[in-house]
Amino acid sequence: MKSKFTLTIPQQLSDIPLYQYQKYLKVMEANDDEQSSEFLNLKVLEIFCGVPLKDAYNLPLADFTSVVNHVINIFKEDTPLQRDLSMTDQNGETVVFGFIPKLDDITLGEFVDLESYIGDWQQMHKAMAILYRPITFRKNDFYLIEDYEGSDKYSEIMKDAPVNVALGAIVFFYRLGNALSDYLIHSLTQWMKEDKDLRDHLEQNGDGISQYTQSLKEISQNLKTLQNYRLPNVLLG
Repeated sequence: MKSKFTLTIPQQLSDIPLYQYQKYLKVMEANDDEQSSEFLNLKVLEIFCGVPLKDAYNLPLADFTSVVNHVINIFKEDTPLQRDLSMTDQNGETVVFGFIPKLDDITLGEFVDLESYIGDWQQMHKAMAILYRPITFRKNDFYLIEDYEGSDKYSEIMKDAPVNVALGAIVFFYRLGNALSDYLIHSLTQWMKEDKDLRDHLEQNGDGISQYTQSLKEISQNLKTLQNYRLPNVLLG
């Protein structure tokens, strides 16, 4: 007699929490060869639909392929920036979190922490805890968020954030970071060329303009290494 089990199929990207996405990426990175395709399909079913591997073998092949295709297809959804989201805190209360209203005003502490997490999807819940914090005041489209007290305060909560929100926020910051870092490098390079005193100082200390520009590029490199992950096409047949 075949065992019975519950198959919960996400209907859209917002039905998938960040922690499940992180879990799948970890498995995918450890099994990136062609021989792992069937195993990755099974993990799609296990992680996103709650079906243990031993039970997945009891699914009709057509149903198995259909479900895996469906899950992978919803990862093709657009992920625009979502300015706010409702989450449940440690006390079971609903809290509305808002994206940093003005990235130009980001503090040094926020930037340093964000830069250390944003290139690693296994740390993305910590990055989300920096980018999104509880809204303390709101009037129409204008809002303020709670002051930053460290990523640990809300990082566990953010593991349950919908993955589409995480993707939208990170891609938005990544693209903005690329534009800002390119502009910064260009502006500072031009400034050094025009500022004779600064140029002479750099030359006297063994640092030319090219070396300093390279240093700026290295500083901004973390923002440029973020990968816009999507589930790979490892479908059967």
